Amino acid sequence: MLIPEDQIWMVVVGFIIAFVLAFGIGANDVANTFGSSVGSGVLTLRQACTLATICEMSGAILLGSKVSSTIRKGIVDTSQFDTLENGPATLMAGQVAALCGACIWLLIATFFRLPVSGTHSIVGATIGFSLVLFGVKAINWMGVLKIVSSWFLSPLLSGLVSVGLFVLIHYLVLLKEDPLEPALRLLPGFYGTMVAVNIVSIILGGSEVFQFHKVPIYGVFILGCGGGTITVLCIKLFMLPYLRKRIIAGDNAGPGILDKMYIACGCHRLEMFCRKCRRKRKGKPDNDVVVETPLDLAPKTNDLRDNAGVPEVAFGSNRISNTPHVRPHGDTANRLADGQTTADQEGTNPPPIVRSAGTHRVVSRTFEVEPVEQVNMQTQPNGNQFNAYLTSMPADSTDHMLSITKRGVLAQPSLPAIGEEDSEGREPVKDRPTEARVFWLLQILTSVFGSFAHGGNDVSNAIGPLMGLWIIGVTQDVNSKMANPYWILVYGGIGISIGLWVWGRRVIQTLGEDLTVITPSSGVCIELGSALTVLLASKFGLPVSTTHCQVGSVIAVGRFRSRDNVDWRIFRNIIIAWVVTVPMACGISALIMFLLRFAL
Repeated sequence: MLIPEDQIWMVVVGFIIAFVLAFGIGANDVANTFGSSVGSGVLTLRQACTLATICEMSGAILLGSKVSSTIRKGIVDTSQFDTLENGPATLMAGQVAALCGACIWLLIATFFRLPVSGTHSIVGATIGFSLVLFGVKAINWMGVLKIVSSWFLSPLLSGLVSVGLFVLIHYLVLLKEDPLEPALRLLPGFYGTMVAVNIVSIILGGSEVFQFHKVPIYGVFILGCGGGTITVLCIKLFMLPYLRKRIIAGDNAGPGILDKMYIACGCHRLEMFCRKCRRKRKGKPDNDVVVETPLDLAPKTNDLRDNAGVPEVAFGSNRISNTPHVRPHGDTANRLADGQTTADQEGTNPPPIVRSAGTHRVVSRTFEVEPVEQVNMQTQPNGNQFNAYLTSMPADSTDHMLSITKRGVLAQPSLPAIGEEDSEGREPVKDRPTEARVFWLLQILTSVFGSFAHGGNDVSNAIGPLMGLWIIGVTQDVNSKMANPYWILVYGGIGISIGLWVWGRRVIQTLGEDLTVITPSSGVCIELGSALTVLLASKFGLPVSTTHCQVGSVIAVGRFRSRDNVDWRIFRNIIIAWVVTVPMACGISALIMFLLRFAL
């Protein structure tokens, strides 16, 4: 059946607004799934966005149907529209109002970098247009109560699962003197569990278009357990030997496959260009130092005396190495060109490299080198000129001067050196190099897992009203039982992916870097706990908030690991955004519905 001509404008407007809403959810909610991976340095922003695009589309197509039905029919009592003379057109106008209300609020929240919930927005907007038309009697309050209760239970459940996983890793790996073998023994189990859970979730909660509902329950578990077992065997036979060899060999093993791909694609130059553009737009000076190679490409030494050139310098999370791959900019370049440092005047030491301890290739932190008294560099019997430079530095260096620590490493006095505990004796919130390397690839997989679950749940939030708009327009029946068209799920997935690439980086920084300190080991637990919670909710058709699940896991693990490891001010702002989301989206939707009544 064709859509009546007088209703086509609502369908067109609905598709446009739904795309913008999907854009807003992509810019806001998708950041949750990869925020901890970026925050712990496992992935760059570009790598995270690429993986998220693939996983969001897959999750939307395979898992998005059930949640769309809940958004479309579980909040509003559609039988109330049968009493109206122009019931189908009125309900279609209400769906347009719901899309507009949720869309406007999400874009406002994203602009202010508040990780609000797309689920809250669309539920509040749906309630808003119903209140204008029928008051409270049109609301399915039992359905709303079930949805709202899941909002409170989901972050609690997600946090408990994440903390439980972290306790397991903490006692089995992190407390061990040699964490390599215990960590490697855990990897196959994690991989197998994630693959098995995904297979079961896809078959049990997948769209009827793919005929998954015809698979018997015993077949579902056979496929899930079989896929998990095959994954465990593959990890043990192929991945663990390579990973063990790579970690034991350390940096002498040379660049890995990912490192070579990163350099071949010229990604580091593209990242540097984008960062320079952002700095110019913000009016900041260009003090960046471009790193030409990943961290793994240059050999490192643990003893300062073994270095023939400039030793490694650690301050915060950045390092200076004696590898000559560097292109300085700004004031740093001018200082090196003018030969203001003692080492450059001698002509023996190459300019230093600044690079990140994680996978970030660009460091925007600057440092100053102040002139000190002249010394004779040739008087040292071991021939290490930099040792003479260190011993000549005054003991009362100011805060901006570089100072010597007890481990022979340079550091800013206001920050603890790498490997040293702070003055209060608290446990440093970081992973040892071996732990970080073992959990590096696992955290990528858990982020993919979380993004897939998000696609199955939150893509449906974006296009749930659009589903209702299309089905009612085609059938002219407010109680239609027509199956959800999967191509609309694809449409929503495209909008979410574009939103992530354009605006999603803003919220990735807030959740992955500002809220708490995240390491690869804790990031694995955060991603896995929140993804399991979202998948379970999707199975029961509950539109839970992935934002709630992710933030609940981040707070729980961060609080468990260190009392001072959570920025509660940012957490307070996030909670405020959650509280005001439903009323704001409801009010905007009600206002738009009030105006649309005059157009019917």
